[in-house]
Amino acid sequence: MKLTLNLSPVASDKGTTIALTGTVLTVNGTDYDLSELPDGAEVKHPTLRRVRRDGDKYECTVRLGHGPNAPHETRFPDTIVLENHNGPIELPLYDVVPEAEEDIAP
Repeated sequence: MKLTLNLSPVASDKGTTIALTGTVLTVNGTDYDLSELPDGAEVKHPTLRRVRRDGDKYECTVRLGHGPNAPHETRFPDTIVLENHNGPIELPLYDVVPEAEEDIAP
């Protein structure tokens, strides 16, 4: 199985977790069995946004929650392409803690 995962960044109080086991995509703890989508179909989904299937190739778009100090790579993420992957999917950082400004003594 090949999965093309497009990430759609959105400011959120919660980060996003995604895992893939076989054809089951788990997003924030909810399982979605992609194999239930008929071959050649494309559907709009409230969580997976747009889901498309072409044989054993799947493509979907998932919202990527990020914090107020998210790095550039999170706000403008690359597409993730996985083949025969099982387990958690590494996503860009949710947020970074800004470095404290040092006090400058007069």
